[in-house]
Amino acid sequence: MNLIKLLMINLLLLFISVNSFSNDNVLKYLENNPNYSYFYKLIKKAKYEKLFLEETKFKKVLYIPTNKAFDNLPIKLKNYIWDVNDSTAAKKVIQTHLFAGSIKKAFKDPSKKVVIIERVEINNERVKIYSNQDLFVKDMVQKENKILKDNFEIIPVSCVMYLQPSFDDNRLNDKEKRESFITSCCMLTSDEVNNFIKNDLI
Repeated sequence: MNLIKLLMINLLLLFISVNSFSNDNVLKYLENNPNYSYFYKLIKKAKYEKLFLEETKFKKVLYIPTNKAFDNLPIKLKNYIWDVNDSTAAKKVIQTHLFAGSIKKAFKDPSKKVVIIERVEINNERVKIYSNQDLFVKDMVQKENKILKDNFEIIPVSCVMYLQPSFDDNRLNDKEKRESFITSCCMLTSDEVNNFIKNDLI
């Protein structure tokens, strides 16, 4: 076999491999990846598979905690998330880590910040997805490991994320508060855990 034919075969195999990770294959990718299988189990528990399929139409940005991040959660939070009789926590975790990439919906009042929110109908409930552009993420992102594919961007994070309105976060300066609608940090403190358990998403 000459060098040109061998090169063409290798390029074809590479093309097939790259394209096998398509939008409707993201769930399989998460299920089979030993670093992200917990997140996959939460998707199944929440019955949110539709959010990870192409039919939802919006570009998706997924900040995905590793299994180790879930292992490091406080016991109280672990018990809440993995409660076999309640899928509320699973839904919260998914919505806390999945964001819309590029769809804009402007407020009629020009003095208000433009916030992008995608609303998806799943299992007879309205699921709210915030815009990635309105999110300020603190230093937990592993950008060097980012995975890009068509309508999906997967960004590994080192912990389970906690969302709050930026104006409530005293650790942000005025500029950061103005430029972001929501802030995310690692969910570690007792207050953060209690708020996550007791409250709905912002």
